[in-house]
Amino acid sequence: MAVVITLTGASQCGKSTIVDLFNQCENKNFVPYLIPKYVTRELRDTDGDDVIGGGIPKTCDLVWELYGQRYGIHFDTIYETLSQGKCPIIIVNDIRIIQDLKTALGSQVVSIFMYRKKPELQSFINEEKRRFSKQLSPEVLEQINKTATTRYNKALTIYRIYIENLPLFDNVILNTGTIEQSKRQVQSIVSSIAVSNKYLEGEE
Repeated sequence: MAVVITLTGASQCGKSTIVDLFNQCENKNFVPYLIPKYVTRELRDTDGDDVIGGGIPKTCDLVWELYGQRYGIHFDTIYETLSQGKCPIIIVNDIRIIQDLKTALGSQVVSIFMYRKKPELQSFINEEKRRFSKQLSPEVLEQINKTATTRYNKALTIYRIYIENLPLFDNVILNTGTIEQSKRQVQSIVSSIAVSNKYLEGEE
């Protein structure tokens, strides 16, 4: 039985890296698929094919908002992926959406919180500066500080999510060490999913 994996974590916690590690664990019993999400914010250079700009279609069933920006996904996409025997991976930073998924799919949802470090404003400012190759004018610096502060405040909000909603998460990935240490944590989660599936299907 395929499961739905939700990943929750602040900016700079390494969600893309962890998704890649899940992809590396693909085998005949575990086929991960990153569910695309629609966004109202401007696309970033770091966004992948799973982020779709241009707003939220009215057909999206799961829609959430964080600091004035809206995000959305299709429930049908999740069901279709499950019907193909694949494991949907959903990056979502809204507790209500995780609760809705668990209500609809129960134990078929494996919720994961990712932690790397406590958010620091200067690191977000430095990241925004790296997006500009030309000399930074006062106007650009002002926009950089504004964008970085918004992302920092959003990261602080997400950082508190885990503490305030501890029972909601099934696993925690501490993405604080080497890539090999993170890989072992991901492999452990995939192994646990395989064991649970064998138990549910009555295999020896």
